[in-house]
Amino acid sequence: MLSPQRNDKIRILVAEDDAGTRLLYDEGLFDQIFDKKMVVSGREAMLAYEEWHPDIMILDIYMPEMTGYQVLKEIRTIIGDKQTTIVMATALNGKDDVLSCIKLGIEGYIIKPCSLLQILTKILGYYSKKDHLGVQQADAVCRDAVKQYQAKLLSCNDKLIETV
Repeated sequence: MLSPQRNDKIRILVAEDDAGTRLLYDEGLFDQIFDKKMVVSGREAMLAYEEWHPDIMILDIYMPEMTGYQVLKEIRTIIGDKQTTIVMATALNGKDDVLSCIKLGIEGYIIKPCSLLQILTKILGYYSKKDHLGVQQADAVCRDAVKQYQAKLLSCNDKLIETV
C-alpha cells in the first residue's frame, strides 16, 4: 500500500513475452507508483511470484513454458492465493476465454492492444477492490505523473517546431 509517510510502491509483476508490449507496460506503469518486475514466460512468472509476492500480476495468456491461464490456475487453486490482484491481458476476446479466467478468480481482463492510459486506469481500478486507500494515493501520484509526462511531450513538440 502507498503511504505518504513511507516510500512503498505497489509491486506489479508483468508476464509478457512480446518485447514491444513489455516496453508499453514499462512506460505506462509509472515508477512513482509501481515497483515493477517484467518476465517473459509463465515459468518465470511463477518463480518471481514465489520469491517476490507481488500485489498485482498482469498475465498474457499465450507465453512460453507455461500459459498465463496455467499460472492463474496454479496461484488460485493450488497455492490458494486470493489476495494478489490478477489481471489477464491478451488479444483473446472470446466469451469462453474471459469466462474461464473469471471462474478462476481474476480481478480484470484487458484486451490488447490498448493505450498507456487505459492500462494504468484499468489496473488501478482492479487493484482498488483490494486496497482502496493505496489506489487513492496512487491516483494522486498518477495525475501528477501524467501532467509531467504531458509537459515533457509539449516541450519535445516545441523543440521539434523550433528546428523546422
